[in-house]
Amino acid sequence: MTTMKERDSVRFRIPGESRFLFLVRTVVTSLARAAHLPGDEVDKVEIAVDEACTNVLDHAYRNVSPKPAIDLEIHISEGQFIVDVIDYGKPFDFKAYVPPRFPDHWMEGQTRGVGLYLIRQCMDETIYDQLPGNANRFRLIKNIATCAGPVGAVEPVETR
Repeated sequence: MTTMKERDSVRFRIPGESRFLFLVRTVVTSLARAAHLPGDEVDKVEIAVDEACTNVLDHAYRNVSPKPAIDLEIHISEGQFIVDVIDYGKPFDFKAYVPPRFPDHWMEGQTRGVGLYLIRQCMDETIYDQLPGNANRFRLIKNIATCAGPVGAVEPVETR
């Protein structure tokens, strides 16, 4: 069985079309399993990354045609499984974000607007920042040590 170890890194790019999100889910799920995350945590990571990419397509790339690519970088660092979703669209104002209140949100007929809330529920930490070159990075972090225990611990890495 292939294991993702500390300092392993995978980078890939998908076209800015929702029909390619299955590739994101496939790669993220495989790498989260290789990092020994428990099944329920793998599912949470998959949901969060899929939602983050969907938000890029629906919001950052709204009114853009053709939609730019989305870059993803996945790596293990210091006991964390980290996914960077990088887009080249309209930045999001996280400071202005107000999380939905449940059950009021649903009872008021709202059917959208829960993506970021869901992402934050699935991940241990999220960081959004703007990068040089008109790029936005949404970093999604899952702590391996707190969710995996000894069974899912990252294999030791040789130091030089």
